[in-house]
Amino acid sequence: MRVNPRISAQLDNAESQRRCLHTHDHRDQQILRLLAKSGEVTRTRHGLYARSDSWSQLGRNERYFRIINGLHHWHPEWVFAGISAISAYGIEHPSWLHDGNQVFLATGRAMGTNRNENVRYIQSMGDHASKLAKSSTVPVTEALCHCAKHYRFHEVLPMFDSALRNQLASKESMTPMPGIPRPLRQKLRRLLHYADPLSENGGESLCRAIMLEEGFGVPRLQQEFRIRNDAGINRTYRVDMTYQLPSHKLIAVEFDGMGKYVNPEMTNYHSVRQVVHEEKERERDLLAKTSITKIVRLDFTETMRRTTLVSKLIDAGLPRIHPFPSLR
Repeated sequence: MRVNPRISAQLDNAESQRRCLHTHDHRDQQILRLLAKSGEVTRTRHGLYARSDSWSQLGRNERYFRIINGLHHWHPEWVFAGISAISAYGIEHPSWLHDGNQVFLATGRAMGTNRNENVRYIQSMGDHASKLAKSSTVPVTEALCHCAKHYRFHEVLPMFDSALRNQLASKESMTPMPGIPRPLRQKLRRLLHYADPLSENGGESLCRAIMLEEGFGVPRLQQEFRIRNDAGINRTYRVDMTYQLPSHKLIAVEFDGMGKYVNPEMTNYHSVRQVVHEEKERERDLLAKTSITKIVRLDFTETMRRTTLVSKLIDAGLPRIHPFPSLR
């Protein structure tokens, strides 16, 4: 089916603005429904559309962001809360938290869920009525508080790290507000205690959070080592996480996201083979010329499986204190 030039221009405009398309024109809505049946566009949510070839190449978090952005364009009066606000702010978070593309909106009164719209309402904390009328999202600190209330420690710590890293909030600004329930206040204080802007990405934050939950203590982040290699070249290597043993030796923990091997911005446009070769050379230098005695590499699957993460760290000689199930 040939795409109408007017629809094509609207799709182009929406894509350039990183949002899904909604149109108020009844004829255009009919055309989009036909295009969705032919597979040329994807109905991403009731009333929202995107080009199928572009949509299929997006990750889950980017898809959710474009849905939220499309809904904001469609409903400018909506005020996003919870994980929807976190996405709108560009704060890193686990993608499984928005399975089903449920949207969270702030309201000044207690409400439930609108199943027809797949919308859940969250009562705004404090007296934010005037702010809600002027903004499309609740404040960052309130969105983080919403997520701390509903999700587990390892799901929320990456959000706190990301908010600090991108200077969207400070630890002072995230101090628990008066009047919130004691269990939530304790959980927020724990998250603030462990949050660290030095964590470079959500994968590292998730890995660190699960190591904390499993009782391995607080690592040092992004420690740098200056080394002269065998060719006489000075190198500076930065390690994701390090633990110091009683013997003053170090165990390094590296989180291996796929971007480390295939993202051009992270690999300096080197081939996968070259990146792997450089990584082996880096490991060889770190083990031979620093106080690091073991390098533990963990990927997403091993981290989420937990048993693999625990066995790898114990095998490397890292002491394990009593796990903290209350952090989960």
